[in-house]
Amino acid sequence: MLTPRREPYRRIILLLVVFLAVSTAWGADFWAKKPYQNWSADETRRMLEESPWATTLTLTALRTGTAGGGVNKGYRPDMETDPTISYNLQFRSAQPIREAQVRTSQLASKYDAMSAEQKAAFDTGAGKFLAATFPDRVVVSVTYHTDVPDYLTLLRSHWGRQSLGTLSTSVFLNAGKERLSLVSYSFKDDTFQFVFPRPRELGPDDKMGVEFVHPNIGLRQQRLLLEFSVKKMLVNGEPAF
Repeated sequence: MLTPRREPYRRIILLLVVFLAVSTAWGADFWAKKPYQNWSADETRRMLEESPWATTLTLTALRTGTAGGGVNKGYRPDMETDPTISYNLQFRSAQPIREAQVRTSQLASKYDAMSAEQKAAFDTGAGKFLAATFPDRVVVSVTYHTDVPDYLTLLRSHWGRQSLGTLSTSVFLNAGKERLSLVSYSFKDDTFQFVFPRPRELGPDDKMGVEFVHPNIGLRQQRLLLEFSVKKMLVNGEPAF
């Protein structure tokens, strides 16, 4: 008598399994399935914007994503729109991100249409860029964007005048049980760069978190913590960051 009633549940479980399998395949690790030279423009963008080595956090006057919690009643210069400030963070010392940088350059320069000599010159430069190693440091870049010109000016001013000294008590790399302090800071255009010591011990179940403070510009000042799963950052079985 119970067998017919179990059938719907079996179907539901089967559908869930199929759904998870399809979802996993849809979001499959394209970077592990084909060389970066074959990444599409969309795949390259995904690598740089939302991947195991990069993420983009958007702050608004009404909400702050995963960063701050609660409602932020910041100044709104245009009540017809919802002004935003976004931070795109990338582990620039990670090989997949560096490959995406090269692929971006390939696509922009129409590599496939180049002559053999032009391709050879490009490949030489790309090879040197990708050959760089970071045995003792982790390089993180953060690019900010906003749809409010006044905010952009203020952000440039703020991050442009920061230094290792001013950021030493607010910028950290949380790596498992370690909380690593900033060792170098630089700024150019709309991007600033953090350099941290490389973690000594990091397990596959640990998380990597980059911590810094969004200034009181457009939105209230707030601490941002952008976390990454070490398990998802593996390349050939080893963490890549």
